[in-house]
Amino acid sequence: MSLTLYTFPGNFRAFKALIAAEYNGLEVETADFDAAAAALSPLGKAPVLQTSQGVVFESNAIARYVARARRDTELTGVTFIETAQVDSWIDFSAHELELPSSIWTYPVLGYMPFNLDAYNKAQKDMAAALKKLNDHLLLRTFLVGEKVS
Repeated sequence: MSLTLYTFPGNFRAFKALIAAEYNGLEVETADFDAAAAALSPLGKAPVLQTSQGVVFESNAIARYVARARRDTELTGVTFIETAQVDSWIDFSAHELELPSSIWTYPVLGYMPFNLDAYNKAQKDMAAALKKLNDHLLLRTFLVGEKVS
């Protein structure tokens, strides 16, 4: 299986797929995101994954593709409901963790201007999301099932 992930150095969104690849024992080559790579994605954004069968864009879709590439590792769950629960936590992470953390940190990185109201709301939203995550894990070792998913 030939996989090339086009991204920028340190792109946290690309880390999802790279971590899934590590757990699945898959080799994913990384390459710099340039104009040619931007042309692979309908949105022109990083990351984008080139496979021997076609292109996958959007970080969560790429991570899911890599995680599902080997069913024997059960990274996406064992049963149909566990797969849906894994998807639920991926979506939770994107909406409840990534969004406020981006709003919280992007001004520091110079990606957007600082806005105190947005900063305070992001901090509050992040704390609430982390509490929900912590509450879920109080009686569990893993988010879903009995192994890393």
